[in-house]
Amino acid sequence: MPDEQLLLEAFSNGDFTYIDLLICRYEDSLFNLCLKLTKKRHDAEELYQQTWLKAIQKSHMCTKSLKNWLYTICLNAYRDSCRHSRRENEIIENTLNDATKDYVIAAATDNVSAENEALSKLTGEMLMNKVSKLPDKHRLPIILYYFEGLDYKQSAAVLGLPIGTVKSRLNAAKSKLRKEMENELNA
Repeated sequence: MPDEQLLLEAFSNGDFTYIDLLICRYEDSLFNLCLKLTKKRHDAEELYQQTWLKAIQKSHMCTKSLKNWLYTICLNAYRDSCRHSRRENEIIENTLNDATKDYVIAAATDNVSAENEALSKLTGEMLMNKVSKLPDKHRLPIILYYFEGLDYKQSAAVLGLPIGTVKSRLNAAKSKLRKEMENELNA
């Protein structure tokens, strides 16, 4: 199996011999990002396909990290889609992210009471709902940093922003989420 650098060089030179391997390698992480951005499976599938089509068409422009470059293409395609269809205010429909599922499963295996499990699940759903309602300038850094596991530098590269801006937007988003969650839980 070719290493990452060889795959990147072949891809950026227009050699698509290993395209199936590249798609398999990034399929899960890219599709999960698409799903988190669009919030609907059908829209995520469309965004995923658009991302790969644009990546193949502009393969000569990829020079560094393929994952970051794919994420950048994906975010730009999503933004274009939002501008055209005005889907920015859609609400997540009864979905939990992987982290919330893992948390609930871990709570269940630690002999935590059913009440605590239900509270954890409800809190996770409320948090995801609140994240989905954030404006893109706050929601996108949250998704990339906390859900996709990118560091500040990678998130900044994908978003095309300075690192300080990413940090400040993450901080602002966390403050908003904290206040909203406290209000919701204390109501």
